[in-house]
Amino acid sequence: MVSTAKRTLEMQLLLGPEGTVPVAGRFSYRSDRPFEVEVVFISRGRTVATWLFARELLLNGLRDEAGEGDVRVWPFRGLNGRRRVHIELSTDENVCELSVRATELTAWLEQTAAIVPPGHEDRYLDMDIHLARLFAGKC
Repeated sequence: MVSTAKRTLEMQLLLGPEGTVPVAGRFSYRSDRPFEVEVVFISRGRTVATWLFARELLLNGLRDEAGEGDVRVWPFRGLNGRRRVHIELSTDENVCELSVRATELTAWLEQTAAIVPPGHEDRYLDMDIHLARLFAGKC
């Protein structure tokens, strides 16, 4: 049986030193895909992007800078003193930086840890199913 943790978090797309645009991030985690997190970004009621990346990046990014390449995550304290987490997403052509409240992201990550404890992901991964999907061209 597959267990899931889903939550939509209010995020801010950072446009510069002063500008932000509200974006909803629909965070999803599945026990049958224990290493990955899917985030669907929604603005003005429509999906603008979907990203998959390692849950470990978010867990590490709560405390310190994590990731290299396409996804980077790091903690940040806003001018109001509230803790936030920044997520930078890069493609060959663009870089996008988003911000989410650390308390909300932490609460969702705690839900994922209740499903699959960090460091135990390999116990939940069924390699036979994933290899079959790969060879069938369904990845």
